[in-house]
Formats: sequence, structure tokens, C-alpha cells
Amino acid sequence: MSKIQAATIERDEGYWTHPDLPEWNEGTTRAECEAWAADNGGEFVVIRFEYDAPEKLIDSYFEQGETDISDWLPVCKKACSFLLSIHDTENGPVALFFAPKDKDLA
Repeated sequence: MSKIQAATIERDEGYWTHPDLPEWNEGTTRAECEAWAADNGGEFVVIRFEYDAPEKLIDSYFEQGETDISDWLPVCKKACSFLLSIHDTENGPVALFFAPKDKDLA
């Protein structure tokens, strides 16, 4: 069973981070992040704003520099998944979901 659980989401200009998500930095490796997900009984699913958001919102963000992405409502299609973070990266916003692996066995 998954250790981390879904939390109430209150987005600020479209961004949000789960209160139980570790504060990783640029020195944190992908392997460390994936180990954390595995220790919690699941895996990460990343959805990229530039491929998922409505075209008008993508243009507003990348062309006009508008940083409010509140109208982006990413959805993960994996069973029982929940949002861990919507944050900005050097390539634009991403949504990070947690998908419990034990739920796939049902």
C-alpha cells in the first residue's frame, strides 16, 4: 500500500506542491527521486504543459510571458494517481503525479 496519500490542492497562479513531497534540489538525482517513489509504493508520471495545455494557454505562457497557468488542468490516466506538484522547469511547467503500483493489480 502507498505511504503518501492525496492532499487538498490549492493552486497559486496554477502552481502547487504536495506538502509531503521532499524538497529536492538540482543536485538530487533522478535515481533518488525514483527510489523515493518506489519506497512509497508507486511511480511518477510527468505531464508536460507544452504538450497538454490548451494552445491559447501555451502561447500565452511561452509567447507573452504570462506565468498564471491556473487554466491548465492536467489529468493522469493511471488508476488511483494523484497530483504531487505543478511546478516550473527550464523547459516550462510540468505536472508530477504519483501512481500507486499496488492499484494496478486490482
